[in-house]
Amino acid sequence: MKKMLVSTMTAVAAFAMAPAAYAVDFFPGDPGFSVTGNIASGPVSATLGRSGITKGAFSDSFFFVINQNGLGSGSISTSTSQKFSFTDLDISSVTVNGMAADKAVLGSSEFFGIEGVPITFGATNEIVVTGISRGNGSYGGNATFEPSAVPETATWGMMVIGLGGLGATMRVRRRKAKLAIA
Repeated sequence: MKKMLVSTMTAVAAFAMAPAAYAVDFFPGDPGFSVTGNIASGPVSATLGRSGITKGAFSDSFFFVINQNGLGSGSISTSTSQKFSFTDLDISSVTVNGMAADKAVLGSSEFFGIEGVPITFGATNEIVVTGISRGNGSYGGNATFEPSAVPETATWGMMVIGLGGLGATMRVRRRKAKLAIA
């Protein structure tokens, strides 16, 4: 009984001393998340990241809304001068709207990239970066959005008028062909 109590107390003490996992939410305009471009009518670019991440597990979420349909892409990277040093940060995953980014490692640098992510008009989108910092880690990245090629209202009107004219022309030709046969 005494051994069980000692081992339970040891486990509780170790858990209490372990660095806590923490989550941070970012929105456009917050430090670490800047957005440029017109979210209602054109391409959009963003820079995102964080530095000075204290020791322990972290999960950062970047939330944004774009008032167009289209596709998004982006990349995030981290590097350190020496693996397992105070400034080393290991990113375990990057997702955009639940889609996982591809990871590449080159020496002490990690890169994540993703492309072709569907972005829906008015929906809240989320980029999530998770990992572990060894004390003073940092990462940074870029994201881009390209609107879909959707015809404007005037273009739709011209297409409807054109199709109507084509249908009327075909109807007149059929009538002329029937009269010529008879």
